Amino acid sequence: MTKAKKINITLSEKAVKELEELKKELDLPSIAEVIRSSISINRFLQLEKERGNDIVLRNRKTNGEKTIVFHK
Repeated sequence: MTKAKKINITLSEKAVKELEELKKELDLPSIAEVIRSSISINRFLQLEKERGNDIVLRNRKTNGEKTIVFHK
């Protein structure tokens, strides 16, 4: 296991509220787990972008699609 490093960050009230909502919605044990999950998702999306892949959202009801565009 990699050695963990503790960091302190200052977030707006809105950001904290969103983290708390995600914690509840995702049924995660802590805000730290929400942040870890967010980092993993962000890394995955970045790697797919680097590979030249598109990220596409498909509406299950209508089959409509949206391509997510990432800017540097």
